[in-house]
Amino acid sequence: MARIYGSKKILGTIGGVRHYKLPGCDFIIAAEKGGANGNLIKNNPAFARTRENNEEWKGVTLMAKQVKWRLGLDTATVVNRFLIGALNKAMLSVMRRDPVGERGSRTIFLSAHKNVLDSIQYWYYKPFRDIMKCRFEVDTGPDRKSVTVRLSALVPKEQIKAPVEATHFQFCLSIGAVCDFAYVAEDKAYSRVYDKDRMQYGISEMESEWIPVNAKSMAELTFTVALPEDFQLEEDMTVLRTFGIVFGKMTSEVEELKRDRGSAEFLGAV
Repeated sequence: MARIYGSKKILGTIGGVRHYKLPGCDFIIAAEKGGANGNLIKNNPAFARTRENNEEWKGVTLMAKQVKWRLGLDTATVVNRFLIGALNKAMLSVMRRDPVGERGSRTIFLSAHKNVLDSIQYWYYKPFRDIMKCRFEVDTGPDRKSVTVRLSALVPKEQIKAPVEATHFQFCLSIGAVCDFAYVAEDKAYSRVYDKDRMQYGISEMESEWIPVNAKSMAELTFTVALPEDFQLEEDMTVLRTFGIVFGKMTSEVEELKRDRGSAEFLGAV
């Protein structure tokens, strides 16, 4: 049922015309309701290209979800809320670079095109470097299975640009491995194209203690995360690293802010 907002705004369906809003748009979109039904798209030869596109899109979205998950749960509250859309677009561009696969079954060789992840905006409220002014170094383990971040002479009171209501902050660091996605002819789908047992433990993350935003100075801070020792890292896997800051407010205990929570920086894929 359509709903009227104010004197002009309508959401819903009236007379076969749908009215809806998209994230990030401040206007309402109207479109005629209808189109080919699912059975026609699934079986009619005229929709062969549509079926191919649908299968590839399934692979793209599955891959994008894997990438987002491997960025770490600790950074989930501070990454861009539209990040999954940007990742979908990036994975689609990777799929289109498959030089040998046929349309409808192309492979997503992220391990060969890691650079597509560098241009994505991972933060939402503010860039990480606008919040955390302290210089830090990033070291990658020789086997790609670990990452270390070192901060020298951090002065929170001067170098952390915290929101007005924040009393504390904490750092979080994550590392995760993502496997390339390929079409499985036997299953006729992109689903289950990676070994779930192999990928089950392909992520590790840590978070620091809560630190007062008005602290004057701190000694060198070193954070390290590593994939489990028994995790088998293969050539068809891409390792993602993310460093973030989360703000909180002290009440009876420190609780994360509901808005302007912090930011995250993508440390690159290896």
